[in-house]
Amino acid sequence: QLGKKPKSPTSGKLTPSITSPSGGSAINGPFVLLGKAEPNTTVNVTILPIYIMPKSTDGKPILRVSTPLHETQEFTAKADANGIWQSRVVEVLYDPKATGRRIFASVYQIWGKETLQSRNTEYFVPHKRLKKLN
Repeated sequence: QLGKKPKSPTSGKLTPSITSPSGGSAINGPFVLLGKAEPNTTVNVTILPIYIMPKSTDGKPILRVSTPLHETQEFTAKADANGIWQSRVVEVLYDPKATGRRIFASVYQIWGKETLQSRNTEYFVPHKRLKKLN
């Protein structure tokens, strides 16, 4: 008789997800993510800014503003007894020259040696227009 295959640590577990804001939404400033996960667990949240920098016309490198708010951000959030988690306030900054601004957000949980990960949720970031002062 063959032995039973050991049960996977992720068997029967809920894959964590982002429920708000919904994918495809426009993000105009600081925001908070909400989602679902296994109750009373911790999720790992990844925020990835996506953008296009203009190409150099003179061969010189284009200097890019870079602070922690311009880079990938990772942090944890705790799911409550109902499996609802809420992120901290997230702020993503972009170099003023950047175009095609988007944010990819995802969540994952590690169970033993296995990982359950959500799909990337994509958000759009409108280019802020500066108001002229008369």
